[in-house]
Amino acid sequence: MPRTADYTIQGFLYQFNKTALEILSAQDEDKVTVEGIIEDIEVATPTTLTAVQCKYHEASTSFTASAVFKALLQMLKHFSDNQSASIRYILFVHFSGVGTPAPVIDKAVLEAALKSKDKALAKHVEAVPTGVDLDGFLGRFTMEFGPCYDEIVKRVGEELEANGMPSGEIETLAYPNAIHKIASLSVRHNVTERQITKKDFLSNLMAIRKTAISRWTLALKTREKLLQARRKQLKIHLDKNSRLRYFVIDPSNIEDFDSEIVLLISDYIGKYHFKSAHIDTPILCLHANRNEIQEIQHRLYLKGIVATDGYMGRQFEESFFFREPLASKFTGNEVKREFSLRILSFSEHGKVLNNRKCDDLFIIGDPGCDDLDTVDINVERLAGATIKEIKYAMGVSNVYE
Repeated sequence: MPRTADYTIQGFLYQFNKTALEILSAQDEDKVTVEGIIEDIEVATPTTLTAVQCKYHEASTSFTASAVFKALLQMLKHFSDNQSASIRYILFVHFSGVGTPAPVIDKAVLEAALKSKDKALAKHVEAVPTGVDLDGFLGRFTMEFGPCYDEIVKRVGEELEANGMPSGEIETLAYPNAIHKIASLSVRHNVTERQITKKDFLSNLMAIRKTAISRWTLALKTREKLLQARRKQLKIHLDKNSRLRYFVIDPSNIEDFDSEIVLLISDYIGKYHFKSAHIDTPILCLHANRNEIQEIQHRLYLKGIVATDGYMGRQFEESFFFREPLASKFTGNEVKREFSLRILSFSEHGKVLNNRKCDDLFIIGDPGCDDLDTVDINVERLAGATIKEIKYAMGVSNVYE
């Protein structure tokens, strides 16, 4: 039985899938707002606005009207404030075990919601004006019962294919990127930035050739396939000997960071920075303070990896940080270097990365990297993953659990 947290995540994913269906079934230039001012999804045509609120109740074995009282009260409030506007209200819900015929919302249900004594609903009840036109609202309102989670995912895939996405790319490229795009839009503060048209949505998906790895895509049931697809995509550049690579990592949302970060760097250097042909020293840039940086630096030293932090005494010197390490041939094709890694704190010295552009920038976790100049740089974003999964995606490990 899934945990409550799993139902919460699945509820968001269910809403994102419904949003994808609304976008894909809209006209090319209709504006779809993700997390609109009114409801979860808003579709604006030249003549009307359709406001959709999505509720997912997988754990409920039957429909209970009280479970949607809050949504109904919110819609009634908006209706009472905008009675002259051309707005359709849709409550899109999923309850497992709903029979036939499906339940309906009638005037009696609305009156029960308005009379509710539930303290959690008190402010919503009070917000609805006395004498609101319930019949007028019902004339614009529809409740739809959505399919199960797996079925709505299937429908999104079918719509993507119907709209020109290659069938072989849907599961590991188009579909996860569609969900990632919608999730990214949903958190933007400005409502205009949360708007998209079907035309632009499809155009964006067609242009993306990397599988999005984020907390939302990794919550999909195809997690293993997505990691495998990302591994193949990363391999193209990782297999090249002469590439300057920067790793910007925010440890805050990576559950196994402390136990795995040194192993990630050790395994990476053991595979991608040990030969004489590996001439570009990688940089590890962490969202961490100097004490935390020094602790990792010492742990790396105990693993036989020397990392320079650019400090001369108490001062950071950029030229010293970017100096080339002394090197001598060790055994076979291996090289013994003065140091094998550059390490620094993003908050203290991250901007120096702009002074020497890399070939590949790996952004791991959710660090704020707005100050970094990424023009003409291959950017690889890996959010929502554990360090073990990062190791797998980068080809330094064959397991991710």
